[in-house]
Order: sequence, then C-alpha cells, then structure tokens
Amino acid sequence: MSLKILLTEIIGYLLFLGFVNIENPVVVIIYVCGAALAFFGLLWCRRAAWDQLKEEFRHNLGQATVIAFGLALSFPFLLAGNAYWLQVINLALLYAVMALGLNFMTGRAGLVCLGYAAFVAIGAYVVGILTLKAGLSFWPALLLAGLIASLFGILLGLPALRVKGHYLALVTIAFGLIIQELLLNMEGLTGGTNGLINIPSPSILGHDLGSPLNLGFIQFPFQANFYYLNLAILALSVWAIYKLSHSFFGLSLNAMREDQLAAQCYGLNLTLFKLLAFAAGAFFGGIVGGVYAGMINFIAPENFGFQQSTLVLSMIIFGGLDSIPGAVLGAIFLTVFPEKFRAFEDFRLLFYGIVIVACLRFMPEGVLPFKHRIFNPKSQNQEGEHGTAECQGPDNSLRRPGCGR
Repeated sequence: MSLKILLTEIIGYLLFLGFVNIENPVVVIIYVCGAALAFFGLLWCRRAAWDQLKEEFRHNLGQATVIAFGLALSFPFLLAGNAYWLQVINLALLYAVMALGLNFMTGRAGLVCLGYAAFVAIGAYVVGILTLKAGLSFWPALLLAGLIASLFGILLGLPALRVKGHYLALVTIAFGLIIQELLLNMEGLTGGTNGLINIPSPSILGHDLGSPLNLGFIQFPFQANFYYLNLAILALSVWAIYKLSHSFFGLSLNAMREDQLAAQCYGLNLTLFKLLAFAAGAFFGGIVGGVYAGMINFIAPENFGFQQSTLVLSMIIFGGLDSIPGAVLGAIFLTVFPEKFRAFEDFRLLFYGIVIVACLRFMPEGVLPFKHRIFNPKSQNQEGEHGTAECQGPDNSLRRPGCGR
C-alpha cells in the first residue's frame, strides 16, 4: 500500500469532516480560504512533490479508490448520526452517479446532453408506478427503471443522429421538456402536479431501509441505510464506467468524439456507437431516479427540471470532462459546498458562482482533468520485433494498446 496515497486521503478526509462540522458561515469562509491558500502555497513551493504525488495516484488508481471507499464507510460514525448531513451526502452520492452517467455520454462520447434530468425522472416514475400501482417489489422495479431509461436514451439518440453541437443540445433540452410535460399531463398515471406520494422504501434481508439502523451499540437515523446503499451503487458505477471506458467501446467513443469523419473512415459504426452511448449514460440516470424515489418516498415533475440537468453538467465540467474521479469530486463538492452558505440566502449562489469561475479560470480543464491517450507507433524495426504498435502513457512509458491513461 502506498503510504503517500493513504496519508493524502486521510488528510483530505479530515479536512472534509472539519468543513462539515463547522456551523458558523464566517468561520467556514475563513476555513475554506485558509485551506485554499495553504494548498496553493504548497503547490507554489513544492511543485515537483505535487507532480510526484499526482503520478503516484495515477499509477495506483485502484488502490486509491479502495482506500477512499474504506474511509467513506466510517462517515456515519464520525458524524454521530447527524441526519441532515447524512441526507446531504446521500444526495451528493446520487449526483455523483448521475455525473458519471452524463460524463460517459458527454465527456467520453462528445454527445452534449442538457436534458439528463429526464432520465432520472423516468427512473423515479417507473419505480413509483410499479411499486405503488403494480405491487412490484423495489429491486426488480429499480432494474426496470435503468433499462427503461436506456430505451428512452436510444429514442433520444435516433433524432440526435442527424445533428451535433449546439443543435444536439437543443434536441436534448426539448426531450427534457417533453418528458416533464408528459409527467404533468398524464395525471391518472403520474399524479400530475401532485406527483406520487408514499412510495415504499426498499428492504434488504427483511430490514426496511426507511427505518433507523440499529447496530446494537449505536443507532443511526434511516439516512444511514441509504448512505451505505448509495455508496455501494457509486462503487459499482465507478467500476462499470471504468471498465466501459477502458474497453474497445470506450476507446471508440473517444475516437468518435475527437473526429467523427476520421472514426468512420476507420470503420466505426457511428450510428450504433452513438445509440449505445446514449443508452449506457441514461441507464445510470434511471437507477439514480429509482433510488431517489425509494429514499424520499415522494416525487413530482418539478424535481427533475432543466436546472437539475445544468447542475449535473456543471459538475462534470468542474471536475474535468471524461474524468471519472473528476466527476465524483465535482458532484460531491458542488452539492456540499452551497449547503454551508444557506445562512446567506440568495448570496450563497454568488459564492457558488465565484468558486466555479475561479476554478475554471485557473484550471480550465477541470480540477482532475482527463489524461488523453497518446498513440506512439514504433519504428518499422521495432514493429518487426514485436509485431505491434503501443500507446504512450502520461509518464512517457510505453504500454500495450487499450492500456488506458
């Protein structure tokens, strides 16, 4: 185990806990400014050490992920059962899964989507309708929510095949508005403006996740149940997106994003790959919607508006397009950060905007940008010896094709 990675993640975790536990907003501002100044001061003085640390994380990404999830398991214990912050973190984890799905669609495949909240709405209403009106249990309904959202992703992809850029963004906005209007007007099925209430919570091994979690020596509010469920879903989503991104399918989406004509000349079926990218990205949105319905027990069309879509898009741009850790970090930061400034009412949006503009000014590719694959064909003699070409990693070492970043 890398000691550098372990210490870095423990320090980051403790700083995050300190941020969450400070109640006074003025102290929060001082805390954030102090942490930012200390970080950039160290970066200025020890640039070489920072670069080495980044390389350490890059080459031990799996180990860093396991340590991060291990630390995250202790979060409810260290919060002493604070229901409010557990709920905020639950929303942050769900946003992280949404950001991963949208990032796969927009960051990796280059398909701009400004109506992503529609897939979340579809997943939420599928679970709500199937559990309330059809009597289906939560887990098969959740799987159907992801699959039906994927089908709607393919339906969105069909008209989107003929457009790109700004026109594709407009098509996805229209898709989001259509879904919201359908939810409002199909009152017999969706409840219209009143939405659906009393959606049953899921249960695991007979334990209702909507009831408190009793471990014998300590009792947590019900939000702790969903915290561990959402953490598990996020871990599975990270694993699935990582595998997809580092497969031939993910590499083909990268090629399609960079130059569609060149990708087509190499024999890629753009129609098929675009539809699959929409379907894969929408699946994660449907799953998030289903979990959200079971956690909140109430859904209404205004929960899935255009603002939610732009919020998720800002998360992946803030974290870094096509970057898996960037999407997770952006979602958690942009969900948790505004909550500390609720005392400032509308001015908290001002702080929110200042932070985003400042970060993108100094880090235009996001906080944790994606490292592009670099293809480095060998000379003819080397090809003769090894019979293949290889790609170059970020540390200038040579790797086999498909080896990733």
